[in-house]
Amino acid sequence: MQGVIATAQVFAAAWKPPLATARLLQEGFATMRENLVLAFVGLFLVLQAGSGPTALKSATYRFDDLVTQKEANATFRPILDGLTHSGYRIDVHEVFLLPGSSPHHGHRHQQEVLFLVSEGELQVSIAGKTTKLGPGSAAFVASGDEHDIQNTSNRPAQYFEVLFEAGAGPKASH
Repeated sequence: MQGVIATAQVFAAAWKPPLATARLLQEGFATMRENLVLAFVGLFLVLQAGSGPTALKSATYRFDDLVTQKEANATFRPILDGLTHSGYRIDVHEVFLLPGSSPHHGHRHQQEVLFLVSEGELQVSIAGKTTKLGPGSAAFVASGDEHDIQNTSNRPAQYFEVLFEAGAGPKASH
């Protein structure tokens, strides 16, 4: 029995964590606190980024001040993207489309779309029906209808695209 007690006493004496181990534990907790703070800040930023569009306020948008986004066959100029006072999301942008090209393949999405042709000639297909449109013409695409827009002429075309969506849902790729 004396041997068991002596072994237990030796084990208990050896079990006390040395100073270096205690310091590592403290530093580990400090690092864990820092990581938690960073995680909460990151979560906050992600939630803010995904919070959707902001409410629109009255404003003017000079064409020359709009930022252009160039792609192979088209140049896009986002004009505005936000919520109306009644909660509808509206996204407006201008598209300059090179001759014989299309900004994307036929597709469908939840938003309703209004195309307003300002220059050139465009071929618009909506739900299987194709129409040629010139300056001053418009096309409306109901939610879920497949649609496509192409510049089939030999001159550049310019049109404005207005997307409407009930509520503040996520932005569709368009």
